[in-house]
Parts: sequence; C-alpha cells; structure tokens
Amino acid sequence: MGAHISARVAWHNDGWNGRICGDPGGNTYCVGAQSYPGQHVAEKRSLEWETEVRGRPCRDLDRIPPCCYSHNAFGLDEAPAEAAPPAWFNDGSRTRRWVLPPATVCVWPYEVMYGEDVRSEGRFNYGQRLANAREFFDAIQSDRSLIFYYANYSNPFSEDEAKRYALIGLSRVKAVGEELFYEGCSDAVKEKYGGGFVWQRAITSHYPDQGLRLPYHVYRDRPEVLERIALFPENPRLCKYATRHFEDDDALGLVESFLRTVRELQELGDTTEDWSVRARWLEELISELWRHRGLLPGMPAVLELLSLQDAIPLFKQRALAGKEVETRDALFALVEGKADKVSGLKLDAGEIKSVRRQWKLRTKEEQGLLRDVLPRFALRDDQLLKVLDEGRAQNSITATLDAIAHNPYILSEQYQGNDPDDFIPWGTIDRGMIPSPELGGEALAETDDGRRFRALLVDALRHEESHVFTPADALIATVNRRLSVLPEWKRFAFNDRFLAADEELIREAVEIREEEKRTYLYLREAFEDERLLEEKLRFLVGGPDIALRTPVTEGVWEGFLHDPQSVLARKAAKEYRTAIDKQVEACRRVFVRPIGVLAGEAGTGKTTVIRALIKAIKRGHGVGSSVIALAPTGKAADRIREVVEKDEALQGRVEVATIHSFLAKRGWLNDNLTFKRSGGRVEEGYATYILDESSMLELALTATFFRAVRWPTVQRLILVGDPNQLPPIGRGRLFADIIEFVKEQAPESIATLEHNLRQLVGRLTGGATGIIDLAQCYLHGRDEGPKNEHVTTAAEEMLQRVQLGGDVAPDLRVIYWRDQADLSRVLLEQMASDLAEDVRSRGEEPEEALKDIWWHAHEKNSKPAYFQVLSPYRGEFFGVEEINRVCQEHIRGERPTGTNVLGGVMLFDKVIQIRNRPKSWPIWAWNHNERCMEAIEIFNGQLGFSWPHLFDKQKWKAPFFRLEKLRVAFDRREGYSVGYGKGLGRDADNRWIPEEKVEENLELAYAISIHKAQGSEFERVYVVVPKSKQALLSTELFYTAITRARRHCTLLVEQDVSSLLGMRRLEASRLRRINSSLFTFRPVPEALYTVGGWYEDGRIHQTLADVVVRSKSEVIIANMLYERDIPFRYEQPLFASDGSFYLPDFTITWRGADYYWEHVGMLHREDYRAHWEKKRAWYERFFDKQLIVTEEAGDLSKQGDDVIRRYFT
Repeated sequence: MGAHISARVAWHNDGWNGRICGDPGGNTYCVGAQSYPGQHVAEKRSLEWETEVRGRPCRDLDRIPPCCYSHNAFGLDEAPAEAAPPAWFNDGSRTRRWVLPPATVCVWPYEVMYGEDVRSEGRFNYGQRLANAREFFDAIQSDRSLIFYYANYSNPFSEDEAKRYALIGLSRVKAVGEELFYEGCSDAVKEKYGGGFVWQRAITSHYPDQGLRLPYHVYRDRPEVLERIALFPENPRLCKYATRHFEDDDALGLVESFLRTVRELQELGDTTEDWSVRARWLEELISELWRHRGLLPGMPAVLELLSLQDAIPLFKQRALAGKEVETRDALFALVEGKADKVSGLKLDAGEIKSVRRQWKLRTKEEQGLLRDVLPRFALRDDQLLKVLDEGRAQNSITATLDAIAHNPYILSEQYQGNDPDDFIPWGTIDRGMIPSPELGGEALAETDDGRRFRALLVDALRHEESHVFTPADALIATVNRRLSVLPEWKRFAFNDRFLAADEELIREAVEIREEEKRTYLYLREAFEDERLLEEKLRFLVGGPDIALRTPVTEGVWEGFLHDPQSVLARKAAKEYRTAIDKQVEACRRVFVRPIGVLAGEAGTGKTTVIRALIKAIKRGHGVGSSVIALAPTGKAADRIREVVEKDEALQGRVEVATIHSFLAKRGWLNDNLTFKRSGGRVEEGYATYILDESSMLELALTATFFRAVRWPTVQRLILVGDPNQLPPIGRGRLFADIIEFVKEQAPESIATLEHNLRQLVGRLTGGATGIIDLAQCYLHGRDEGPKNEHVTTAAEEMLQRVQLGGDVAPDLRVIYWRDQADLSRVLLEQMASDLAEDVRSRGEEPEEALKDIWWHAHEKNSKPAYFQVLSPYRGEFFGVEEINRVCQEHIRGERPTGTNVLGGVMLFDKVIQIRNRPKSWPIWAWNHNERCMEAIEIFNGQLGFSWPHLFDKQKWKAPFFRLEKLRVAFDRREGYSVGYGKGLGRDADNRWIPEEKVEENLELAYAISIHKAQGSEFERVYVVVPKSKQALLSTELFYTAITRARRHCTLLVEQDVSSLLGMRRLEASRLRRINSSLFTFRPVPEALYTVGGWYEDGRIHQTLADVVVRSKSEVIIANMLYERDIPFRYEQPLFASDGSFYLPDFTITWRGADYYWEHVGMLHREDYRAHWEKKRAWYERFFDKQLIVTEEAGDLSKQGDDVIRRYFT
C-alpha cells in the first residue's frame, strides 16, 4: 500500500458538502488563526457575499469562496477552485483556476518546503521545493492510499487550555490531481520560482462509496452528542504541516478510532449514514492494513540505526512478498557474522566490517532489543536512539533495557520525546505485541496480559489531567470501551479482579488505594508527589517559631503597611486603621512561622503585604538574609519583580524567578522540559521562599520544587494567593488543600486578608464597589456552623440589581445581548462610548472614528493594560478569535489582506505573546536606551502593540509596501522593541537573526481568554458570558474574569441572568470537581461529574448534600428530604410574574404543587430582618401559601420533621 496522508481542512458548518455554509456568520472557525491554508480564508472571505448565497452549491456561484480547497471534501458535485499568484511575482502572472471533481480537497506538503535541502545561500531553491512536492505526491497511490481529513486547532472542540485537532472523516484516494502552475508567468519568474507552481494539488477520494464523514454538522446544538462522537488523533504528530505521509501502523490506529466512533453513532441511532455498512468497511480496512503492515514495521528504522540503509528497500520488497521474518533473520545473521552475504544486497567488505564492529560495541541488552523486540513496533529511528541511549532518563524512561525487553508496553508508559507530541501511543505497542493472526506471527502477550492492562490504565490516567486519582471502576470501564471496538482477536473485558491478580506488576506504575469499599487508582508518580508534599509540609508546620536577630514590632509593621498618602488615610482613617491592624496581625502571625499561608481575594492588599514581609525579613534577620520570590508563570514573576524594584529599600536585594527557571538552573528539568525525580542540585542557600499566585500551583511542578530544596536549611516558606481563582492547569488543587490542612493543624500559620481595601476606596470615590460586591457572590467559603444569612442576602440583592442590567454601580455595567450581530454591535458601541469618555476625562475631545478614539484612549498605543475583552471560549461567535476579528476590522479601520498582515497581525494591533521565551530561549530585541540588540525574556501572556519594524520606518506608508516584519512594544518591557518576521538584521554577535514566525509567537489580543488573563489587571474589562455553551463556565472562571478589572467592568451577558446564577451554584465550582488526597482523601461524588441538567433532574443525590449546600444547617434539611424520598432542588431561581426573582433554599414539588422552603438565620440583625420581611412579602404576593419557613435553632431536626409531616406525607 502506498503512503497514507492526512489532509487539513478549514472548518465547515454543514459537512464539507460543496456548498456555502447555511449560516456563514455562525462559522467563526474557518477564519481562525489555525484554519487552512493559514490566514487565507480570514483575509479573503466576504461574509456579506456568503450570507447572500448561503447554502448554495459553489459550482453555481459568481465567484469562488476562499475555502475552496476544503469545502468539497465530501461534496457530490464538481466545484471550482482558484489560487492567486504571490504578490512578489510582480510580473503580471494571473490567477489559476481549476475544477475540483466530487469529493476532492486540495493539499500541499508544507513540511518538505522548509527542510535544509531547499535552502541555498540564505535563499529557497524552488526547483528543489518542486522536486520534494513531486516526491510527496508520487508516493500516494490511487485506489490504495487512504486520506484522513482533520481540522487544525480552529475547530469547536479546541480551547486555549486543551488545543486539539479534530478528525473529520476518511476515505480511499481515487486520484491525485495534476500539477498546477500560474497563468502568464514571465520567464524570470519561471526560472526563479520553479516554473511558478501553485502550492495546492487536488486529492479526489472514493467517497461516498468508500469512506465516511462524522456528522458534526448534525449535532452542532447538542453538545452531549458531540462529546460522544468527537474524535481526536491518539498521535497528534500525524496532523502537522497541513498534510503528512504516514505508514500502515499509524493508519491502523486511526481506523480503529473511527470504528469506535461509528459504534457510538450506532448506539445513538444516528441515521445520517448507514453506519452498519461503514462499520463493515472499516473492519475490512483493518484487515487490509494488517496485511500491508506486516509483523515487523519497525525493521526499516532498526536498519537505519545499524547503518544498513541500503538494506531497507530490499526488506520492504520482501516484506510485501510475505518474507519479512526470514529477511530479518538473514540480515541479522550477516550483522552477527553468522553469514557472509544476503541475497539481493550488495555491500562491500568494508561496509560489512563497519556494521559488525558497531554491533559488537552494543551491549547484549541493546542487541536483544534491536533483533528480537523493536522491529515489531512502528517507531522512528530517532525514537530508537533515545530509547537505547544511556541518558534515556532525559526522555523520561526510567526503566532498564532489560525491563523494556520483558515489557515493551513500558515505552508507551514512559517515553516522552523532546516535543510535546513526540510520545509512543499505547496502540503502537499493542499492535506489535498482539499482531493479526492472519500474519502467522507469534504474539508477545495475551489479550488479558497484566502488562497490557497496566499500560491501558496508565494511558487512561494520563488523560485525567486535573484529577490526582480516579475510581477504578470508572477507569476500567474506559479501558474496556477502548478495547471493545478492536478486532475480535484483540478484544477483552477487564474487571477489578485483575487489580488483585496482577497487583505487584500494576503497583510499579499505578498506586491502588481502597477507601470505604471502593478502589481508586493513581499514577505512581502522582501518588508519590502527594506523599512527598505531605512529608515536607508536615515538617514545616511542626517547626518551632523563628527567632529574630532584631525585633519587628507592631510599629515597624505599621510603618511598612500604612500609606499616609492613601485616599483611605485621608478620608476613612478609622476604617483604614482597622484594615491595617488586620494586615499587621496577619503579618505578625505568619512571619515567625516556618510555613505561612497568606490568602486573600482580589483587592485585599496581598501585594502590599508581600512587600512588607520582605522588608521585615531584611530587618529581622539582617539585610544579607537571602530571599527568593517565585511564581508559576513568567508574567506573575514579572509582577513581583515590578513590586520589588519600585521600592528603593528592596531594589537588587530580592531574587525573583519562575519556578521553572529555578528548577532548570539546578538541573531538575530534562531537555524535553519534563521534571526529573532525582539527580538535580538541592538548593540550600535561601532562608526564605515566597511562592506567589499559589492557586496556580500544580502537583508535578510543586513536588519537583520541594525536591529541589533542602528544607532543614530554610527558615520559612510563605505561600500567597487567592483561593477563589481558577485552579491550576494540571493535577490537583494544592493551594486549597494546603489551606484546609494548615487551618486545622496550625491555624496560627494562616492569615486570611478579609478587609477589601479596593472596595473601601471605591466607596470613598463614588460608591464604586460593584465589581467586588459581585465577586463576593462567587467566593468558595461555606458556613460550617449555623446558616450565615449574609451570604444569601448579599447575593440575592446584588444579583437582583444585575438582573435589571445597565449601570449596576459606577464600576459595574451589565448589558444583555441576543445573538451574534447584537453582541458585536453592543460591544463596539459600548467600547467606543467608554473610550471617548476616558479621553474627555483627560480634558481632550475624542475623534469620531473608533480607530482614532482607540489610539488616544490608549495614549498612542502605549498602555496595553488599559482595556481588555475577556471570553471563556476560543471558538464560536462569542469566543476570542471572532471577537478579535471583529475588533481588528473596526479598530484598525481595514481588513487584513495579503500585503498588510503577517500571521494574522497588522501594524498597530494589540497582541499577546503565546509561548514562553525564557533565558534558555530568549528573543532578540532592540534596546532603545543602549542602542543595541539584546536577547531578552518574553513570557506567555505578555501584552503589547505591534509597530512598524525600525528597518521599515520610512517604508511602511508606501502604497505597495508588503509587511514582512514588525516589532512589538510589550508591557513591562519599556525601552525594548521585539522583532518578528524575517529580515530582522544581526544580533549582538553580528550573526543573522533567524526568522521569528508571528503565528508561532503572537496572537491578536483585543480579546483574550480568561485563563490567559489570570494574574493580570486592566483598567477596563469587558467579560462575555454566553448562555448557549456552558461547558467551561465555572464559579472560579467568572470570579477570575471580573476581578481582572481595576476601575470598571462591563458584563456582556447572553439573554438573561440565568448563566450568572448557574455559576454561583456550589456544584459549578471546578475546584470542587477535582479528586485530590493531599492530607485528606477527597473523592468527588460521582453525581457531581454531571452538573448539567440538575434543575431538570429535580433531585440532589444524598452524597452531594454535603457538597452543594452552603451551611451545615441546610445539610441537615437536605438529608432529611433525601431520606424520605422527597425530590428537591437547591437555590433554583424563582421568577415572579413581574420578572423579579429570589433564590429559595429548597424548591419541592409535591402532589403537583410547588413549595419553597426557606431556612433563615441572623434575624437578630436589623438589616437581615428587614431583607427577610421584604422577601416574605414577595412570597405572599406572588406565591401565597407556598412558603415554608424554619429558623436557625437547636431543634432544627424537630422543625424539619414537623414540616415534612405537615406538607409531604
């Protein structure tokens, strides 16, 4: 069989059917940054025209849409396509047009366009490029090769924190289209550019006779179905560079995964295709691929490693004839000196001698692997090199070669290459261990083999990215679903008894834990990481108070914390004094403890307290006392550095770094950036460690940090953070767990900042407390004793104001929108109004055009932290990509075209750096002060504005200027211009600076994701809150979003207040849905995994009562209702006929009638009693005789019994 290929397509909302999308505006993915080809669709698309011709066949239109290379992948008619010549041809070359047959896409092998072989004296050799492309397409065989269609990250299933390629369908290749050249090229262009060839070539498939298309378009509005049928490649490397060749083994893995999805579609009863026919075709394809794969697909890579490249064609030829095993044996007989020649292979004596010498230099273990084991697996030669290397631990392999020989599944469990997507899938090893019986080879494992089971468990646990452990029954069910669609001879259904039968083997990689008659499984390293943290933290908690060389008195603390210039000191001295007293108390408590935890919500003064603690350390232990402040991200570390450097007393006296750079400097990171578990240098030179943004600490990073420090030499560790913010991207909920542990074991070591200074300042400057008031409705705290009426009362009052919309407070506005057009309109109008208002506040008169208002409001594009739109999503019309497109077009006043845009970025755009460029991989920038090039750090999440490159200072305004490079002025990098693009000049050592591709470093940043915004603050924030897609919405996400605003926040909410009410529910907390066991074993109740549809279910499971209600008193009521089998809903919004609403504690439907049970407390407080009387009157007006009331008292159980007997028997 010829080479199989992947084919990238631009997203199509109606199934790539050869028509314009039925709702073009609803397809925001085709114009995404990761569409195909590149930015082409975004630059050329006319949404107005597409809307006019929506749903029509492309063959009937008066023009050709820019998605023409993709849209006919599964179309049943012909469709036209075109390609315009590059602008740099500049010779009158004309657009080339051609006709696509049915079921045709166009692809181009970009990977082979940029190899070393196509570069000559700093230029590309287009003749070689064309030769490489011809070689690529020649390897595709009609009626034999398979084509797998996929969408890059611009698809509905991909988000910033979980970028995924989406598989679309597959088919058999029918024909490869002709080679294309532009019309009318001059002789000079033909000479220079390989004849002027078009970078697209058609691939026609046999669809629908052979092939299938996943019906994503049918279920666009049914996320629960999409979740079941969405298909992602096990090996993402296959989906790189728009199209790639791959071999039969990889194709097998993909076909098996398609069969799994087809079985799901059959279970769903989908009728878009005859899935039984498709399933049979896939099963036949699997059998066919096995025959072509053979028993030894890894043999060519082994021969490459043995310097027997000349033997590879011979082996492949004989393998196709079914003689691969005897050919392997003959080749190894030659290598081992047991034979002098191999029939059909010409090697001279010197070559044979060299090969044998190299073989003898290998260890017996290496020889055994290369001869008997590795040929069975379709691995690359570079992977084999890493596996056999003595330094294989750099690629995360801790097993010996002997262990790998006995259990090759270890390769799928441990190997991690130097790139994130360079790993060895489980399926690759499994196909080598249990080959098709038709091939007549020996299997190295039975279907129920413990090694196989363990590797499956490890693979499943690795995909549980936030949980530290998973219930064994759920994990085994996942494993069995995966096995159930394999060919019959590979299927098996495991059960929990195998955990006992193979316990010793499994425990080498997976920890097994029994809790309350249920079994839970951990990755071995995750379990060990938690136990390490427990040990070190218990050591710190148990230490004695720290002795000071110089006392730090209360007066000293006040001097560090009190700001006499603050507006609070002048206008609210008493309240400010109270807040400072609390901060002093907090500092004094944690300062003398070996471990201190400083927790506070946004606006409570954590930064001020950090600065005061560092000053106190220098005073109490001497100026030379060593302090290091660390943060999980470069952006957060930058902020600490800024705080420290602004204080003259601390300048140059505190080291600041990211945790990653701290570890790398001490040898705790492998070359592939994974963490070492031993072998790094253990630091003992710092007396105090401060970890900021501790809510972002994930398990593996934190455990490695604790391994890297000799804790008996450390005086104190201080963790600082906001426990209400988003949990980390990674395993665990460390900060929350540490807070709970320290509260219980050493309450003197924790200080919670409760006085909100930002809120107090707001009250003094016009009542601007809306942001903080709303944020406090989304805090994590829960009453452990009697009900605290303050929580519900404050939330009801605040959310009732939010429901009304408009200016809720001077710093908070709520705007409701209906659809895509409405969102774009209200965002742009409100943005223009706000920017103009800010310009006027400076005594200037704003211009009419949004472009000019933006320029002046941002003080000539010098303030990236002034304005920010935030969205929880990347895709959809309310996501980051579409909002950026809309903002770019309206703020820049022009659309991107081929000449004025680079990687989606135009001059003067707001941009964000999307990958870290630390000291180990810096980026070149012009230092305006020193007037020289300098390699500097830029971190993921840093914001800036693009400007003309200094080389183009006089050129960029010219009419035919083509943008090929630009510079960015970043926030917190004043005085530097960072270059992107090509032709960037020379570095400080007079060497040419290599190209810095914009699309690999930058994205538009008019809108960014809430995750990207964590750790940043902005003057004005606009938060988009959709209702139609809520999978990512959580309590922490919303809290984080609104607290990014320093001065004003505008909420852009879809339709009504219901999404905000939903995010306030305790089960909407992402933190509460993470399994962790740091100090306390804390499994998430199973029902909490499915938070959608709770109102419809009308029932809270008994196991959840302790999780989803806000006080112990309400737990008692919830459990009483559950025990008596009385369905109820907790805090379900109750709307009256006039649109007003409240949040009843419990809503109970009984015998067709609704009752509302309110449990009230704190009625001794006049303000709460007044609120309750108002609420009672509301019930009497709208829901007369439906209200049930109990009051906080010692006889709550008796009150509850009385209520239940009266109403619900």
